[in-house]
Amino acid sequence: MPDREAERALLDPFSDEARTLAKDTPPLNQLGTRYIRGCRERLEWQAKPSVDDDGNPIQRQKAPPDNIVSPPDAKFDIAVLYLLMQSCAACFSPTSFEVRTLASCYREIVRRRLKSAYLERREEVVDLIPDIGLERAGEGDMPQEDLYKVMALRKFASHRSGKSTYSDMDQVRFKLRWSELLGSDSELVEFYIKDGWAFLSPNDALEIAAHRTGREIQDYIGEVKRKMEAAGVKPHPIFRRIGEIVSEVAQLTHRDLVAMGGELRDDLFPPCIRIAESGVDAGSRNYAITVLLTSFLSHARISPLAGDAKISDFVDDLSIVTEDILPRIYEAGSRCNPPLFEDQPIEKANILYHLGFGLIQNPRLVDAGNSTWYIPPNCEKIQREVPALCQPDPLCQRIKNPIMYYVIKSKGSDRSSRANES
Repeated sequence: MPDREAERALLDPFSDEARTLAKDTPPLNQLGTRYIRGCRERLEWQAKPSVDDDGNPIQRQKAPPDNIVSPPDAKFDIAVLYLLMQSCAACFSPTSFEVRTLASCYREIVRRRLKSAYLERREEVVDLIPDIGLERAGEGDMPQEDLYKVMALRKFASHRSGKSTYSDMDQVRFKLRWSELLGSDSELVEFYIKDGWAFLSPNDALEIAAHRTGREIQDYIGEVKRKMEAAGVKPHPIFRRIGEIVSEVAQLTHRDLVAMGGELRDDLFPPCIRIAESGVDAGSRNYAITVLLTSFLSHARISPLAGDAKISDFVDDLSIVTEDILPRIYEAGSRCNPPLFEDQPIEKANILYHLGFGLIQNPRLVDAGNSTWYIPPNCEKIQREVPALCQPDPLCQRIKNPIMYYVIKSKGSDRSSRANES
């Protein structure tokens, strides 16, 4: 297969090129240990700890190795992915934590592959991104004065939040129909929208494309599982063996995430959360309460670093939500000027939606997963959307997301307690 077609397969595992490669996988009874080892290698990086013993974030270590991002053998790489998906279909529910762990791993792998391709060829990568309807933004598509304002705001947000990472990866270069964003983790309020188009930076576009890959992995597993059940197929021993690997990685990942939850500690909150809880004005309250505070409090209480997860993965008692989290959110909303829920009662439903329960009034634990359980927005997004919330202290300079502030402070508090006890 020509290099261009092989790259297309690696960037879009569900392209025609990738499906052609997958058909050349050896029969299950002839697979050697190389394929089993390949399955493990593509997942085990996800099971690394999220913070070190000193409470410092080590996200850089929690990344796929270079030989996985840029594999020397595209045919083997695609074969391994399809073996992983088919094994998950044979062994797990499509909504299981194991399946979502696999989808999360490959979403990050594909994101890094897309970024590498973009940095090499810039806008030409539009032709290689999965067919999400992405187009290059023309000069007349966005008023020049608006473009300048958006870029200036992004630069200011990056500088104000203590980051020096602003680059042309953050400049508006693409556009996408806003309706395509509805199935992603992205909030419409994060984008400039005009005439039905949402305008995106390269980073935005790559995140959306990678998220689509993760969703397609889950959909594929669900489809294969239905066919297996309809045919009465029992899991092949190879599928069971690979399923054990997926389960092992998922359990290690789950254990790392669960260990960080616990009772909320106000003294560990970052400045933006303390400001949001004290109440904000009408122009800031929806983002501060519904988007930021809801995601922060729920993750801080349940599992700070849970990414592609649902609340029921970590708790079996809904009172944690109804008694520990929601009352604090509602109280913060009542402190806003004017009180948020008095003139916008629908925001209570939006809060439940952001917690992952879908559009519902009386959530049950079984409803978790009906929508995305949103993670807290990054510091740069907070600064861009509600600058008044961003009043950074020295620790803020070390982090990119308010939840990491809480994690670092929590770890530091734990060390101090152990030192005092000894």
